[in-house]
Amino acid sequence: MGYTHSVITAIFPKLREYAWIGALTEFFRSNAYLIILAVLTACAGLFGWELAVYYCFLLLGVAALLFGEDTSPIVPIVLLAYVTVSPQNNPAVYPTSSVFYSPAFRTQFIAILAVAVVFLVARLVYSLCTQPRLKGMPALTIGFLLLGLSYVLGGAFSGEYGGRTAFFGFAEICALCVFYFYFYYTIAWDRAAKDLIFRSMLALGCVVALEAVGMYFHAGISSGETVDRGLLITGWGMYNNVGGVLSMCLPAPFYFAVTRRRGCLFTLWGIALFGGVVLTQSRGALLFGGIVFAACLIFTLVRCQPAERRGHWAVCGVAFALCLAGALICWEQLRNLFSSMIRFDDNGRFEIYSKGWEQFLSHPFFGVGFYKCDAFRWGNLPSDAFLPPRYHNTYVQLLASGGLFAFLMYLLHRAQTLIVFFRQPSLFKLFCFFIVLALILTSILDCHFFNFGPGLIYSIVLVYAERADRAQPAQAPPAEQQ
Repeated sequence: MGYTHSVITAIFPKLREYAWIGALTEFFRSNAYLIILAVLTACAGLFGWELAVYYCFLLLGVAALLFGEDTSPIVPIVLLAYVTVSPQNNPAVYPTSSVFYSPAFRTQFIAILAVAVVFLVARLVYSLCTQPRLKGMPALTIGFLLLGLSYVLGGAFSGEYGGRTAFFGFAEICALCVFYFYFYYTIAWDRAAKDLIFRSMLALGCVVALEAVGMYFHAGISSGETVDRGLLITGWGMYNNVGGVLSMCLPAPFYFAVTRRRGCLFTLWGIALFGGVVLTQSRGALLFGGIVFAACLIFTLVRCQPAERRGHWAVCGVAFALCLAGALICWEQLRNLFSSMIRFDDNGRFEIYSKGWEQFLSHPFFGVGFYKCDAFRWGNLPSDAFLPPRYHNTYVQLLASGGLFAFLMYLLHRAQTLIVFFRQPSLFKLFCFFIVLALILTSILDCHFFNFGPGLIYSIVLVYAERADRAQPAQAPPAEQQ
């Protein structure tokens, strides 16, 4: 794939004569770029270097927008930025000591964000003015607009409606669709490498798995021989949030396991990521992430090239044998490690669901808004915090917060997404669907669909699934030619 053009060479055409311009463009397409972003993210999320990493992200992002052929290099930055916050700076847990409450940090953070937005908008305008006009509108437009309207109107006529709940609903729909529309119009899909979404999810999965391991090194995490999973936190969420994001990353290695030579190495990678899910001790992620993991693994064993199949089975066999041996040898230690997870209760969810149902019945058409939820608030956020407690179930949340209007608009949106995935089906779309399926399933017992980070992942996966037919693979994997 040769170098074509960028913003900077359009303004200064003579720069096209310099070899380093092309080399820079190739760098933004490379795995080295993804590795650098992943290392930076890990440094922020594990060691508290957020501000320095945000400056690095800004510099790399601006360079990518100026020198890149399109906005593809921004995709991994958007995916990784959400998990950059370190445990010691978690604003929900440490409202007095977190750097996010420091005036100096916030001033710099807002400045970085403002510069980033200016360059992103400028690149959008440039793309709209220079790229060939796309016929029609994105396939999910109507569904997103109506779902967003239902979010903004959540609580209307209930006595709880106001600017606060309307703005939160607007923020929720923005997380779900802003980058869907942005990348739809700013990525040159006829030249884009469609496997970037899976390579970026691999990078995200590795970072989050490292952060899952890092949760066990927090002070006070162990009480004697046991671990209290309630203390397993990162800077951007607790163990359920970590498990949910890791579950969404699970399909990525299996896409490459099916489409690459020596794919058994990616099968091993997928098994390792599922080990990260186990470490989160999130029961919902273990259940539903396990379902997605099993589906991806079985599909890989069935669909992989015959010459590769023996390697996949060997990796699975060795991994199973090692897990079984570890369980037999270290049974007592493992039982203590996971003792706070192994219990048979609903953790208060059915009570929350019952209250949500009552709130829906009290205002069935538009619900009671986002701030009426009477549920446990994780962390030390004040009662008037921007992030409200939620119902830990997508459907209860929709009914209670937005009523029948929100629920029906969600069903419309979901129907449109299924059409995107299964009209003109392909291997690529199937694994995009597995990522979204992980979000849908884990959101049955948690509030991932209403968390901003998973929403951002969701929006980008959807645009790649929709535009996949125009994008081209970085290589031409044999399995995708079948």
